Amino acid sequence: MKKILLLLLAVILAGSSVWAGNDLDSILKKMDKRQRGMKDLKASFTQEKILELLEEKLISQGKMKYRKPDRMSWEYFEPDPLLMIIKGKRMWLYYSDMGVAEKYDLTRAGETLGLFVGFGKSMESLKKNYQIRLLKEKRDFYCLELIPRREEELRYLSKIILWVDKKEYWPVKTKIYEPNGDTTLIEFRNIELNTKIPDSEFEFKVPKGVEVVKPLKE
Repeated sequence: MKKILLLLLAVILAGSSVWAGNDLDSILKKMDKRQRGMKDLKASFTQEKILELLEEKLISQGKMKYRKPDRMSWEYFEPDPLLMIIKGKRMWLYYSDMGVAEKYDLTRAGETLGLFVGFGKSMESLKKNYQIRLLKEKRDFYCLELIPRREEELRYLSKIILWVDKKEYWPVKTKIYEPNGDTTLIEFRNIELNTKIPDSEFEFKVPKGVEVVKPLKE
């Protein structure tokens, strides 16, 4: 689960028919305009994780909240409860059923961490870090394929597919491909923009009796 969260932050953002560059540029410009008007966002999500080696499918559901420039809450309700809170360069992972909270310092994480896949990144930044291609058009979506340019990222991330709503120019679904064959598909629902999410939503207070661990040295 932890690996999936980090993959989601890695952007944190082919196919049979590639469109002309002008079409892709037009879509990216409209996405960029949409991004600039966004101050915060919240949505529900369904995640489908497929483990290639075990031939197993794992379904999770939850809610996420994001506020520019560096606030995020990502919470799984089922089947395994997990809360991730990012505020600036600090990240918490809270496993309520285990009574454990993990504390991380993201100072050295670089710009690929602390940002959500498809949200909060300028399109110029996205093009700088990923090779982007426009795949064959779907009925209601544009499909973008993102391939990391950096070798270190390619070790754990093969590519990302973004489904962008044609009317809203907003990512509504993303699929992450890992080198080992595993995939993670996340679909967003009930997307709400600019609802003035308070800073308190991104505060994590360690519950009484919970063990705090630091997996990485600060």
